[in-house]
Amino acid sequence: MAADAPEVAVVIGAHRRERYLLSAVRSVLTQTVPRDRYELIVTKSFRNEEIDRFLEQERIPSLWDDDPRIGSWLLRAVATTRAPLVAFLDDDDAFAPERLADALAVFQADPTLGFYRNRVRVIDELGAPVPPDRWRPVETDGYFDSCGAMRFAPAGKTGLPDLALQRTRATFNSSTMIVRRELLEGRFRDAFARTQLPDLALFVLAALSPFGLYLDDRRSTLYRFYAGNVTHEVPWLRHAFEANRDLAELARAHGNSELARLLGRKSESYDRLYRSGTIVERVAAGADRREVARLAEEYLRFLGAHPAERSLSLDVWAAEVYATSYLIVPGVARRMSARQASRRRL
Repeated sequence: MAADAPEVAVVIGAHRRERYLLSAVRSVLTQTVPRDRYELIVTKSFRNEEIDRFLEQERIPSLWDDDPRIGSWLLRAVATTRAPLVAFLDDDDAFAPERLADALAVFQADPTLGFYRNRVRVIDELGAPVPPDRWRPVETDGYFDSCGAMRFAPAGKTGLPDLALQRTRATFNSSTMIVRRELLEGRFRDAFARTQLPDLALFVLAALSPFGLYLDDRRSTLYRFYAGNVTHEVPWLRHAFEANRDLAELARAHGNSELARLLGRKSESYDRLYRSGTIVERVAAGADRREVARLAEEYLRFLGAHPAERSLSLDVWAAEVYATSYLIVPGVARRMSARQASRRRL
């Protein structure tokens, strides 16, 4: 790397969301590390006079890209950068001022690392801190409170799948992750290009790579939680099902049976949530009864084929209750489903 080359490239992606983008950009511009140590690029699917003017004034490259496939969309932005490390930032998140400095120090201390992740602090839609007692488990990630930061050497990844997918939330939020560029340009490039869950994909590629991983317990990413977050919508559940399934196949092909098993189980769980959520939303929308009956029949067949997803909990069987009620007393079922669908989006 040339002496004057940046050490890390920050890629900010904004797909059809404008409201928080400048906040994300400013959080990168106010990092404690000198500006010449990092490069910044914005890729977005819209044009906005105020945003475009600001980016031009700050000499920040900007791409227009309306590709709905997140992985390939991000890769095109990465291809325009030159730093050996790549950090991602969602348009509605932000970096704490010390975030890049902390991460770069970790990479400098261990040249074998290919993946870095830190924890989050939660902010609301206005950027105000959300009290920790209102954080969800995925945001609290409390396991690290007792174990601290964790380093996995390239040849020492035993137990990593269980830690990341069962005991911690280390696959959550690409705004917490920095990777070596080789992960995105080598043999795993196509797998990343296909994904709609870049955070999960980045972790899996690192786990399968010849690089080490560092899971930092510091909270240097500001994660914005608000009603419009797409992870609360039924279509996202389908993306989660498909991404976990595809990455399970990738892990299996590369000989990591434990990672493949855990990803496969998560895929089945998301598939169930997607199917049940679809029934609730279609009932709420007043869909044709034959469509609802077909969806309910397919859901029952899915539960029959996946015994691990069957239980006596209301969460599993609520969709069948709504569907059956809709076929008998559609007005009541529709009102019930509308309330349930509304709660899902909160």
